[in-house]
Amino acid sequence: MALSSSLRDALIYRDAQSLAVDSDQDAYRLCRTVAFGHYENFPVAQLALGSVRDDIAAIYAFARLADDIADELPVPVDQKLSILDTLTQWLEQPPSEHPVFRALWRTIERNRLPLEPFHRLLTAFRFDAARSPFVTEDSILAYCLNSAAPIGELLLRLAGEWNERTSVHSDAFCSGLQVLNFWQDIAHDLRRGRSTIPQEWLGDTAASWETLIASPQLLQLVVTRYDRLVARLLPAGLTLSSHLRSVRLVLQVRTTWAAASCVWRACQRRGIRIEHRPRLRWWHAPSLVWGVIAAQTSS
Repeated sequence: MALSSSLRDALIYRDAQSLAVDSDQDAYRLCRTVAFGHYENFPVAQLALGSVRDDIAAIYAFARLADDIADELPVPVDQKLSILDTLTQWLEQPPSEHPVFRALWRTIERNRLPLEPFHRLLTAFRFDAARSPFVTEDSILAYCLNSAAPIGELLLRLAGEWNERTSVHSDAFCSGLQVLNFWQDIAHDLRRGRSTIPQEWLGDTAASWETLIASPQLLQLVVTRYDRLVARLLPAGLTLSSHLRSVRLVLQVRTTWAAASCVWRACQRRGIRIEHRPRLRWWHAPSLVWGVIAAQTSS
């Protein structure tokens, strides 16, 4: 779900135009509107990490803004890349009147967060803006380490849970969530002219909606490879939860794992009927509860 064009267009200017703020309170309020108004996975963290809700909002608002610039802004690629370069500059010298960067900088200072995860996010968004293809399976994993893993790292850092034991499992789990999202949205992406399928899976065949729909055998191969990759990465969420001290964070990670597992099973059932996008519905609630309970029992 994209930001409204008026919101996004105001936030690409240093003074944020009509959204300019003169207090931290107003900055965080705008970030909450940007962050928690979207359906993606990570805003659910507000439920488990209530004491740092505003910090999560600032981080996620930054990610949403950069993501929208890369994917939705109706300008040429070179202009998108230029705007993303400007965001990089604002990370180092944040404009005080800009609500997202004012709040983000307060969050970075208060929690002593490194800038490196934010730079990795921008690297991923530059890749998106250029519509660069994934050549190999390793390239999709490298992308995930820039696009999804930094969010997991930052959430764990906010909770004081980022360390040698949790970092590897967090990176794998977040990468699994990203790959699952690619699989879930494969038809939507192809119809928009972007392939998230590693070219090595397809050989000499071009990655396009028309090509895959015309070849059930090739489509089955792609589905099988996605399934295998998710199976390799997603279970790291349970291992991660076993290394966490915070009960609330354990609950959040296991709930996210259970929700992702529901989507994973739906993608498996969908098979090669990729035009249908699996979504979580209210009737999945018992499965989520059972998934959390089962994760607790097995830990």
